[in-house]
Amino acid sequence: MPNSLPSPLPPKPETLREATSISMDRITQLQQSIDRMVSIFLTVVDKLNNTNLQIQDPQKFKSELRMRVEGEQQEIVQDICTNAKQIELLIGALPGLNRSEKDQIETFKILERELQEANEEYQRSVQNAGETIIFV
Repeated sequence: MPNSLPSPLPPKPETLREATSISMDRITQLQQSIDRMVSIFLTVVDKLNNTNLQIQDPQKFKSELRMRVEGEQQEIVQDICTNAKQIELLIGALPGLNRSEKDQIETFKILERELQEANEEYQRSVQNAGETIIFV
């Protein structure tokens, strides 16, 4: 199960839209990684529950089962480790983990001001559009 690890931390977002997009992208990737991990565990449980065991020769059965389990075990362990590393990287990349509460509040205030300016610009554009339509 090949997994692509997330890239290192992206550059600092310049706008509210970029900040929101980056955060949601990381959260979506984190959710997908957790879903993959759950899927791996469910597959293992399903295999354990649905293994067709026909025991005729106990010694032969033990050796066959051991070989089969060891082969699958390596793949499962590798998938779990890869997903765990990816989850750890994604959690580390979430915004705010490396910043103090004061820094986060300041960033929020800046983003709030940007949002207010964008709303004011939108209102002016709507008003200008309305005036243009009236003149036409």
